[in-house]
Amino acid sequence: KPRAPRDVQQSLCTVLVAAMEARSPAATENDILSASPESGKDEANPIFPAPAKHPLRVMSLNFQYYSSYPADETGAQQKLRDALCVDRPDQAPDVVAVQEGLASRNVLDALGFDQVICSSQQEPERVAQTVREMVYTDPGTLKICPGQLHNELLCNQIYLRRDSRWEVEKEGEVESKGVRKVSSDSLLNGGCGRCQGKLAVRSMVWAKLRQRGGGRAAYVMCTHITGGRFEDQYFVQELCEERRKQPEACVDFFDQVQTGDDVGILVGDFNALDDYRDDGPMHGYYVSGIAGSEGVKADAEEAGLSSPEEIEGLFKKYMVSPFKALRDRGWTFAYDQSVGITSAFGHLIDHMATSVPLQQEGKPEVRYLTNQKFSKEPPDTELVVTDHNAVVVTFLI
Repeated sequence: KPRAPRDVQQSLCTVLVAAMEARSPAATENDILSASPESGKDEANPIFPAPAKHPLRVMSLNFQYYSSYPADETGAQQKLRDALCVDRPDQAPDVVAVQEGLASRNVLDALGFDQVICSSQQEPERVAQTVREMVYTDPGTLKICPGQLHNELLCNQIYLRRDSRWEVEKEGEVESKGVRKVSSDSLLNGGCGRCQGKLAVRSMVWAKLRQRGGGRAAYVMCTHITGGRFEDQYFVQELCEERRKQPEACVDFFDQVQTGDDVGILVGDFNALDDYRDDGPMHGYYVSGIAGSEGVKADAEEAGLSSPEEIEGLFKKYMVSPFKALRDRGWTFAYDQSVGITSAFGHLIDHMATSVPLQQEGKPEVRYLTNQKFSKEPPDTELVVTDHNAVVVTFLI
């Protein structure tokens, strides 16, 4: 190809060298990554434009094994349609990470979402368990759940919007997606009116996504960590370590598979807030639902815990252990309690964490699908679909 005259080349080199020398020495890679997308330039380096960042909108949605799902299918579909902003593509999620879905039921297909992966698909070992197994055959829980659902497989799932600019990456003809078991084979021993048996299996489903045409890849992972009213009563035993190790297993997986500048996004139900306060909802839950358990008292006595402060201190450690585990590994949470409440019991228990800090477009948003069971405020929705609200975050990748 024809080359520019030498004097023009030298002039260009002089300009470039001068620009590089004028660049602030304090500018770091993190400064570049956090440059404002609205400016169209890298604020740390105004000479060269920043790499384009592409929005990836992710929703966390817990279906509560359809236990609260309305009999009015038309009304339920319209409620989901509104929450998913199906008629407003600029607000619709690209990805829906589902916890407590059912392998036999797909209500998102009719709304324009394809199921990418379900934890029932693992072969040769089955990771998903039935609703009956996951609630330890508790009669009270099964009573409020439709009988035909008791033996259905309870699953984590990932869905992708059909008209999304993101797609599942392929290695050859095989899509990059899968299922991982993240829980141990621990036994819940102790009795005293508590559910007993082998710890319910917990899994993580994942998919590697990349925008059509190239760009940075994102591993979206969806999980549901051990916890809840059955398992929380065993916190004095080894479940504190269990809750710590499950998110660590997700991070270990990402560390094994990621290459280059891939990012990890972990979405899930953590069964806890990340902040345990003496006047907060987790303390209230402990006092009303855990502290009085005869099994907890027996475990505490066997462990040599004599004071109420010691016992609750261990419960606090148990509840916040997943958050500490992720932060210790350098992961960042996408939002805090200011986003709102996601559980019908007044807690923010649905969370998202990323392997590196990611810019966000707009603010994280709660989309209401349930009402608060113990609130005197007006209801958030006229039609309850589940006992969770959904959360949506738009990451710029």
